[in-house]
Amino acid sequence: MTEEIKRRASEIEGEIIKLRRELHQHPEKSGSEYLTRDILMRYLSELDVEIGPTYFKTGFAVVIRGREVGKTIALRFDMDALEMDELADCPFKSKHDGLMHACGHDGHMAMGVGCAMVLSKLKHMMKGQVKLIFQPAEEDAVSGGGAKYMIEEGVLDDAPRVDAVVGMHIWPELKKGEVGTKYGPIMAASDPFEISISGVGGHASLPHKCVDPILIASQIVVSLQSVVARNIDPFDAAVITVGQLSAGTRYNTIPQTASLKGTLRSFSQETRDVLKSHLEKIATAVATGYGGEAKLMFGNGYPALVNDDEMVADMKATVASILGEDAFKSVERPASGGEDFAYFALERPSVYLWLGYGESEAKVNPPHSPYYAFDEKILKDGVMTLCQVAVDFLK
Repeated sequence: MTEEIKRRASEIEGEIIKLRRELHQHPEKSGSEYLTRDILMRYLSELDVEIGPTYFKTGFAVVIRGREVGKTIALRFDMDALEMDELADCPFKSKHDGLMHACGHDGHMAMGVGCAMVLSKLKHMMKGQVKLIFQPAEEDAVSGGGAKYMIEEGVLDDAPRVDAVVGMHIWPELKKGEVGTKYGPIMAASDPFEISISGVGGHASLPHKCVDPILIASQIVVSLQSVVARNIDPFDAAVITVGQLSAGTRYNTIPQTASLKGTLRSFSQETRDVLKSHLEKIATAVATGYGGEAKLMFGNGYPALVNDDEMVADMKATVASILGEDAFKSVERPASGGEDFAYFALERPSVYLWLGYGESEAKVNPPHSPYYAFDEKILKDGVMTLCQVAVDFLK
């Protein structure tokens, strides 16, 4: 089976690279991946697979059934792009101004179709089912991400019911040819927040007749720096970052309102709760102390992505069997980025894998960079690994 996976993945390598480039040229923002879906459907409709219903506007699932009924493993692939201009100079550059596949989702989808191409040819050798989940809106943490809503609409429970889920992300901190993961949390909880501050506006020359919301906002930002330093266990990791401070229309006017927007990052629900609690206490107390008012609002956010121990334990042998003995890397530190794959991990035993694209000498541009790029030869490694993971699980 392993040799068959390798052979067939090699045969389709050119096709999945071609698909990746087409998807890269047509990025779409979260929740609007309609053309993306059409492109994927064009490829998938030519295969001997079952294309399921739509979930959360543009998401869908593809089922590959083995020779007899058994367990079901799901492989998940995110679809959306980022709202940013592409500055990299490549022959398949984005054709949509202000949108770019800068996080590898075009590669993820191409690998998903590659898995369908390979496994649809090997299903007579499989016992059980593979469900390929193409998921929109991974980047939209403020609205809760696409995984949450696909789950609510039944993607894991609809026949065939999913027993386990696997995700994969192209990752710069591992080298080409390497696949890694870790026990426990591998990606952070991500909680966007906004603090709306109300004061009393007036002329800049009469501050004593005003309540300055800019001063309040500034004091809140400074005070928030104490939360991690003084309220979080030094052996835990957490981040509070304010990324936006908005206020005022003129240099000589104290405005009526101000706004802070930022994000919290943590790796356990306990730490997540502490961050949220202290953020609210500080914002309220500081604003009240200066005579103003602060209202705190959280986006839906993502929980921490925590791997299943048993599934992690199986990965070393699986990766070694398909990519070689030195290919598997045990990841030491989780990433502080958020991932809505975490919702799948809350519902089913799951493992999230990183597929390396790092170079030994060359500079590697990380995800969310306008110059983001990766060597497309890694896509075949991703297809082979995911197919082998699925086959091993179904055994």
